[in-house]
Amino acid sequence: MIAVQVFLILSLYIYVLFRLPELRLAGTIVAVTLIGGLIYYMVTVPPEPQAEVNRIPISDVTLQNVELELGPRTAMLSGRAINGSPEFTLTGINLDVTLYDCPGEDTPFSDCFTIGEDDGYARLTAPPGQLRDFKATLLFTDLPKVTGVQRWQYQITGTRALDTSNR
Repeated sequence: MIAVQVFLILSLYIYVLFRLPELRLAGTIVAVTLIGGLIYYMVTVPPEPQAEVNRIPISDVTLQNVELELGPRTAMLSGRAINGSPEFTLTGINLDVTLYDCPGEDTPFSDCFTIGEDDGYARLTAPPGQLRDFKATLLFTDLPKVTGVQRWQYQITGTRALDTSNR
């Protein structure tokens, strides 16, 4: 829609310059200035999809009741996400999940063998200060047989968010 508006304004501008020849020099200067400003804006302002990335700090997202269900081919990480941001709507969470083969239930992860790693993305729509359920599908290939206790941990590696304050 904005492209149609720009086209109409530009068409009207060119029409006025042809109808009033005494304004051509001033009109050209104004046009070059506007085009230069537009180019500067396009170069310096990041595109909206890039601006969405990590708009909400990872520390503002809290995950609760996180569970990992291992299937024959895929794994499903699910839980609840709380958006702690006061102004942005959380639309996605990047997660890293690591599987371990540990000698015991209380063994520190540093003393366990890593048997699988994958990253996933959970889509959701959590307005500021609200809680939503999430699910992320993971793929762990070539998992060895666990000889001890299988344990896992996750980490949030990034967020995506929209600015919905002006809607």
